[in-house]
Amino acid sequence: MKSFACLLAGLLGFAGWAPGAGAQTKLLLSTFFPQSHPLYAQVLQPWAKDVERATNGELRIEFSPSSLAPPPGQLDLVAKGIADLSIQYVGVVPNRLQLLLMTEVPGAATTTAEAMSVALWRTQQKFFQKADEHKGLKLLALIVFPLQDFYGVKEQPLNSIEALKSAKIAMTPGMHARKWGAITTGVVAGPAFKYFELVSKGTVDAYAAATPIDVFSFNLAQYTKYVMRFQDLGTAGSFSLILNEGKWKSLTPPLQDTITRLSGEAFARRAAELDRVSEANLKKLREQGVSFIDASANLNADLKKAFAFMTEDWAAEAGKRGVDGKAALEFYRAEQAKLAGARK
Repeated sequence: MKSFACLLAGLLGFAGWAPGAGAQTKLLLSTFFPQSHPLYAQVLQPWAKDVERATNGELRIEFSPSSLAPPPGQLDLVAKGIADLSIQYVGVVPNRLQLLLMTEVPGAATTTAEAMSVALWRTQQKFFQKADEHKGLKLLALIVFPLQDFYGVKEQPLNSIEALKSAKIAMTPGMHARKWGAITTGVVAGPAFKYFELVSKGTVDAYAAATPIDVFSFNLAQYTKYVMRFQDLGTAGSFSLILNEGKWKSLTPPLQDTITRLSGEAFARRAAELDRVSEANLKKLREQGVSFIDASANLNADLKKAFAFMTEDWAAEAGKRGVDGKAALEFYRAEQAKLAGARK
């Protein structure tokens, strides 16, 4: 009997099997994005499948049926271990993720979501990492959404500073509300999912801080009359993909290596899927008769002057964290230009 047990153990060892080996580790991912959103369906899910495939099924990422916390609470959710993974919109935690708010500084965003995402990851590695704004969490990746535009819902474009001063404009809180608040007292700040109520009831003249993806996600296309773009004042929203630090440390080195390889810049390049959806939505808007106009030279100059304080304020906050904000911003823009070229 003893010799049989030894023989069996030897055969199993030769086959590379041992009790407990190959056990599957599951990570729970919470996100407030619906399953139909391209970030969920075309970025996060394919990434999760690639992680499982690359680890031969040893690591599986599962998605919670709904978000386990409101949008501002995703960092704390993961830190407390309620979920293992989440993707946090930077714009709703400005007191903590101040450096990544760089993408919402007027003029910081100039290219595609893919180029901006890769450029932001490189900027994070070169400038922001030492500030450790994700302390207590494992930052896996960053992703930047397509450029945000200004959408009018009335026939007459708000193409002068005087017109904007008397306009009511829906936008998200934080950076965008501060920026447009320097122009008009008609800022109506709130989460983007509330835009529909404001727009459909005719409460506002325009809405801002939205991408072409948002226009269709929030059913705003039917009310949109024109899209107005500003030269050298582009902004975009950024997101952090985070993992519970304790869970990260519990993974074996091979699993950590695999996740690292599929995250970072590799994950950032998945933003190309967001670009494809954004371009398709822009085409739909043109087909339904929405006008695309460039802001007048005078308006552009006035806005550039009015928004200048945003860059200075952000750079000052970066300095408090030991980061040369102006150098980081220049690097971010230069990396974008190398990756994709300026938006036309």
